[in-house]
Amino acid sequence: MLHNPDILDSGTLIISNRLPIKIERKKSKLKFTPSEGGLATGLGSFYKENGSWWIGWPGIIPKNKEEEDLIREELKKLNLIPVFLTEKEIKGYYEGFSNAILWPLCHYRPSYVELKQEFWLSYVEVNKKFSDATLPYIKEHTRVWVHDYQLMLVPKFIREAIDNCSIGYFHHIPFPPIELFKMLPWRDELLEGLLGSDLIGFHTYENVDNFLDSCSGILNLQNNINNLKIKGRTILVDVFPMGIDYEKYKNQALSTETVAYSKQLKSLYDQQKIILSVDRLDYSKGIIQRLTSFEILLNDHPELHGKIVLYMLIVPSRDQVNQYKKLRNEIDRKVGNINSVYGKPGWQPIAYFYNSLKFPVLSALYVAADVCWVTSLYDGMNLVAKEYIASKQETSGVLVISEFAGASKELSDALVINPYAVHRTSRTLYEAICMDQEEQDERMHASQEIVSKYTVHHWVNLFMQRLEEIKHQQQLELSRKVREKVEQKIKSQYQEGSNRLILLDYDGTLVGFNKNADKAIPTEDVYDVLDKLSQDPKNLITIISGRKYTNLEHWFSKKPYFLIAEHGIWSNYPNHDWHLVPGLTNTWKTKVLPILQRFTDRTAGSSIEEKSHSLAWHYRKVERAFGLRQAQELLQELRHINQVLELQIINGDRVIEIKNKLVNKGEAAVNMVKEIEPDFILCIGDDATDEDMFIALPDNSITIKVGDKQSHAKYYVENHKEVIELLSSLGENK
Repeated sequence: MLHNPDILDSGTLIISNRLPIKIERKKSKLKFTPSEGGLATGLGSFYKENGSWWIGWPGIIPKNKEEEDLIREELKKLNLIPVFLTEKEIKGYYEGFSNAILWPLCHYRPSYVELKQEFWLSYVEVNKKFSDATLPYIKEHTRVWVHDYQLMLVPKFIREAIDNCSIGYFHHIPFPPIELFKMLPWRDELLEGLLGSDLIGFHTYENVDNFLDSCSGILNLQNNINNLKIKGRTILVDVFPMGIDYEKYKNQALSTETVAYSKQLKSLYDQQKIILSVDRLDYSKGIIQRLTSFEILLNDHPELHGKIVLYMLIVPSRDQVNQYKKLRNEIDRKVGNINSVYGKPGWQPIAYFYNSLKFPVLSALYVAADVCWVTSLYDGMNLVAKEYIASKQETSGVLVISEFAGASKELSDALVINPYAVHRTSRTLYEAICMDQEEQDERMHASQEIVSKYTVHHWVNLFMQRLEEIKHQQQLELSRKVREKVEQKIKSQYQEGSNRLILLDYDGTLVGFNKNADKAIPTEDVYDVLDKLSQDPKNLITIISGRKYTNLEHWFSKKPYFLIAEHGIWSNYPNHDWHLVPGLTNTWKTKVLPILQRFTDRTAGSSIEEKSHSLAWHYRKVERAFGLRQAQELLQELRHINQVLELQIINGDRVIEIKNKLVNKGEAAVNMVKEIEPDFILCIGDDATDEDMFIALPDNSITIKVGDKQSHAKYYVENHKEVIELLSSLGENK
């Protein structure tokens, strides 16, 4: 692959839908202006450091090849790499899939979603275009950081091209609950796209939980403390609340320009408390609910007339889209109605502006405002709240923030509202207006401590640190995986052995899981590989399973290898006659069976399996999330009664087993080792019950876990197919 020589080996490639630049045509010339706010401000200095570059759409369609080349050259000077899009791509990928499907779905507006296949095809095409534009710049130690919902497929495309690449992804908007996400016909592809990343970040724990629920419920992935596994690779999903450039807002608020303009604003609204709201035009911002609450305040408190003003700044956005046109018309109508009903000569309750402001002017608004009012109906973070707090250096103020804005999770000293509860919100706003100076200062000081500490620089550093940690963890895990080097080591020890003991679990190890346990029968491949190994007189093959002995007898009765059933309770070693471990009792079953039956009655799809000296509650056929919840509740109840019964309770893979504490696979395995005294031991299993063997066997044993889960085993393989492949390779080395 060709690499760009200008990008350092250890640099970071930031990929987002838009570059942090605005390009305008003025008098047949191009004008390049840095963008303000959001991601552009947050990563503005970071991407220029240490050989880092930014890849994205420059927001303009070149007239011709000459103009395209000019744009590339000018952007290169700024460490920016353009991905040019056609009008058709913008319409399908950006306006279509990104903003007519993902945006409304992620903001709890399923009725606004337009599920069109052509939008999806365009989204795939453009995501591939971004990925292809990135690949030439990736070197051995390059970190790739993909941003937001427009590019959810990019991590997978890059992973498919460069498997060992370090990839982070950050989702800046909310992630919807599984009930909403499931409605997408392309839900699997979107999740798999994100899972090409090594680290996936969100603003809040709620969004992390929603994403993990979708991975579990849709892709059947197991969540282990925010870690997911896909194709043997660990992916970390974590919370990274984005901050702001605190010093930038602080210094601007203290500047002579801003202080002078803020005094002009105060003079303009003399003797009035300024209630400020700053939003982009969007249905997720709760603007209508805000106006309703403000109208209630004016109606309930006529003494405030002439003493307050709602300074409402709305930044134009997508106002040619039908939903946004309707919203703007409704805002215009409602503002006009409130001003006409409650206004009087010399005073209007709402000062409404539909435009964008330059940074010094916006800063002055923050400085002058007595109250900042955020009414998001659902927001990823909402940095306006943090910008307001950073700007209150020499003036006081109160932040009133929606509980549905991500920032509210950090800013606990703000007044938190439910914007849907318009009457309660009105009362909270009145509390903010009337708050005494001491309380204002106390709350603001506490909020400033948080905002000044958890800045955008802290956010970037923390994300990159976690990305480095997960890559290190992956390297450690790879050293445990049975690959060529480890397999060669096992083969070498196998060949040196003259008295070998091979202990194999059954379900999940020799055969894959089946929702119907009776259908998980041995395949011809299983018989072939075990028969081949058994032909070597140096080998003693033993299947050690939780299955009933009648099952194992039915499948393997005519085979030369030995069988241990029900986790060691039954065995046919050493003469192939079944015998039971002496001294066991079943009196405990009368207390446990009713509990299992009660949970079975409450959990459709679950079943009880009664073995000679153990009980098992299976929930393979139960909806995953519900099954796990029921299993946790059952475990809690069983552990309570076990204080008296002293049984072994095993939390397995979609099964809970209860048996006598004195018998387990570890005891059975150690007894065989004592009798046989082997010089080579290979033990493979996939379940919690197999951990007893991994712990009990001698240190020189080769222990292998099926599935890279937390385990006492030395190595792991991905699945039962890799077990068969490994055993086959041993069978070829006599």
